[in-house]
Order: sequence, then C-alpha cells, then structure tokens
Amino acid sequence: MSTPASFLDDLIVACVMECYFREHMAEHDLLFHDTVAPHLINYDPSSSEAQQHDFLTHTCNATLTAPSHPIRNRLLRLTADSPDLLAIIKQEGRV
Repeated sequence: MSTPASFLDDLIVACVMECYFREHMAEHDLLFHDTVAPHLINYDPSSSEAQQHDFLTHTCNATLTAPSHPIRNRLLRLTADSPDLLAIIKQEGRV
C-alpha cells in the first residue's frame, strides 16, 4: 500500500470481496463498506479529473492510510486472514 493508487486498488478488491463474501468478511472483522462510505460523502464524480485525483489522494494520504485507521489495518490483515479468497478475487479480476 505504498501509493494512493495501489491503496485504492486494494480497497476496491476488499469491497468486492465484501459484496460477494460478506459472511466470511464479517467473521474475520474485515468489513469495509460502512467505514469507507463517510470518507467518500464529499466525492464529486462530476468534478474535473484533477479534482477527483486530488480528493482521492488527500483522502488516502491524510486519513485512510494513517497507522491507526481501521481501513488500513483491515487491508493489512486481509492478506493474512483470507489469502485464498483474495487470490481468487485478484485472479478473476484480470482480463
């Protein structure tokens, strides 16, 4: 999770996993949707690409990747707690 783009990619994968495997994710305390939603409330998809980029970069760098933030910590645990499921999702996402 070194760049905002890779962080967002990992977060999107985690959210997809939650959509399809909610029970598994809940059992492992790896739910993301309800924690992410409040951070995206001010996101404006009709803003310029540069403004969207700035918003997402700031949100990632200033908030979501903070060492104590639950989203960051859940993403770090995702690989260890659900490696088989994560591998399937990542493999299926390749075109």
